[in-house]
Amino acid sequence: MRRLLTCLVGWACIQAAAAADLVEGKAFERFITIWLENQDYSKVAADSRIADLKRQGILLTRYYAHTHPSQPNYLAAVAGDYFGLNHDEWVRIPENVATVVDLLEAKDVTWAGYFEDMPSPGYMGNYSDGATGNGGWDYVRKHNPFVSYDSITSKGERLLNIDSFATFQRAFAAKKVPQFVFMSPNMMNDGHNSSLETATQWSHRFLEPLITDKAFDERTLIALTYDESETYGEPNHIVTLLLGNAIPPALKGTTDDTFYTHYSILSTLQANWGLHNLGRYDVGANVFQYVADIAGYDGNKEPPNAATVDNSVSYPGMLNNDTSKRLPIPVPNLHLTGAGRLPILPSIEAAWSGGPKWQTPYDGSGKIFDGDKNLPVYNALVIFSTCMLSLFNDVVVYMRNV
Repeated sequence: MRRLLTCLVGWACIQAAAAADLVEGKAFERFITIWLENQDYSKVAADSRIADLKRQGILLTRYYAHTHPSQPNYLAAVAGDYFGLNHDEWVRIPENVATVVDLLEAKDVTWAGYFEDMPSPGYMGNYSDGATGNGGWDYVRKHNPFVSYDSITSKGERLLNIDSFATFQRAFAAKKVPQFVFMSPNMMNDGHNSSLETATQWSHRFLEPLITDKAFDERTLIALTYDESETYGEPNHIVTLLLGNAIPPALKGTTDDTFYTHYSILSTLQANWGLHNLGRYDVGANVFQYVADIAGYDGNKEPPNAATVDNSVSYPGMLNNDTSKRLPIPVPNLHLTGAGRLPILPSIEAAWSGGPKWQTPYDGSGKIFDGDKNLPVYNALVIFSTCMLSLFNDVVVYMRNV
């Protein structure tokens, strides 16, 4: 009975997604990101299965994770910050912290998270054994960023969008896959509890039906990425491949040497669908170059401190387990314009407008921060000056009207 109920709920979610109107994007109508675990760029790039996939897409040669271990990277990709997290333990992030879900829903872009061996829709447990039968926690909460944000888990309809690979396969067969999809295979298939070869073999097999010309009726961009590198003490350089029928034929088999991080997922979505921004590190993150070219976005740039970044240590923040490095969650910068050419999402501005706007490290510069040589700076002067300039302009207008 429980399995039947789960299937019915999952199918209801598919039908709800089907009923929604498709939101046209500039470079793609659907974005699917699939996450693997813990491998250095040099090893993955040399793998024969990855090389075969590369012939059908674009290899991003300068893509970097944010820190170690795994969980903060997942959290960063959907909310524009990892809030100092330096561990894989259970965390909850307050409801006033918005995510990509808020941006997507504001433009009626459908979304879902699919996690292999997740036992039921919206499951919030720490782990669950699944298909492998080896007792190795096939599904783990730390690889599912959505369930750590109260802004998602406090809303039942959002929880129903977080489901298993089985539900994804039904949606794929019915050609009803939502427009934004975040996927994480189980702990064997993602390579965490197995090997590089296991993960790349699984990836090649799983992706083959998704990257055929007729797999999707709409332009679909697929980003196969790793959460972090294996070797600590390195800059956290990881492989990311762009695949799918949204890739222009002339770009298949090419490389892109632009500097990217997981925040680039957020900026790329914003540029493609004209989304608002989160007011965090999503603003200033480089947009995938081929998408930027199609969307007419010219804001990509080399981070001014790229040569000194070592994303092996988390910077201070609310989720850091070192009490000497605890800080409140920073206030979003309410004055930034993102890659979608829009300001911060109005609901975020409303949630934070009464707070101390000057206490924020987010400046939209694209600078990269780590817990070593590039600590975030809570620069009161930048935001204070902006506020004073606004006040000055108001005074000038008032004086002219007197």
